[in-house]
Amino acid sequence: MEKIQLQNQAPATPLPIVIAGALVDGKENYLTIGAYGVMSIQPPVVYISSMKGHYTNAGIRKSGYFSINVPSAGLIKKTDYCGLVSGRDADKSEIFSAFYGKKKHAPMIRECPVNALCKVAKTVELPNNDVFIGDVIEYYVDKDCLTDKVPDPKKIDPLVLAGRSYRKLGRVAGAAFIAGKALIKKP
Repeated sequence: MEKIQLQNQAPATPLPIVIAGALVDGKENYLTIGAYGVMSIQPPVVYISSMKGHYTNAGIRKSGYFSINVPSAGLIKKTDYCGLVSGRDADKSEIFSAFYGKKKHAPMIRECPVNALCKVAKTVELPNNDVFIGDVIEYYVDKDCLTDKVPDPKKIDPLVLAGRSYRKLGRVAGAAFIAGKALIKKP
């Protein structure tokens, strides 16, 4: 298959969509993020990358905390809205029902099936973005989104960003940590 070199860019892969929550000047604020990932499974460490000018960044820097909220596909309008408008110009505290963990560090979104409270471990400053690396200190999942006490992606129904469209997860393609075993050479 012929390869064509394009202008340098991040590889075109689906990106998980999360909504970051933070207290900014004492008020709940939310920002849709497509640059999110897991850096460590144990202990759980995640990151979000947010453009430097985003209003939410100031709240994260000041408090040292942020939340990760995984919206279901049914929340597409509210999710998109939180990425389209700035908390400087619109009060996003009324968009969702907030809840807090043991302390009032950062708002989490009750309507999202998965939530995590994160404590900033490190901030990396890139030319255009702030990357907040966070230790997950509290983790919540809606009870009806569990199968055998494990979060079930089908029930969570998360959004992914692919190009300029939101997508839902499709069918299972194979079993993780099992599909490749047939290629392992035995001595």
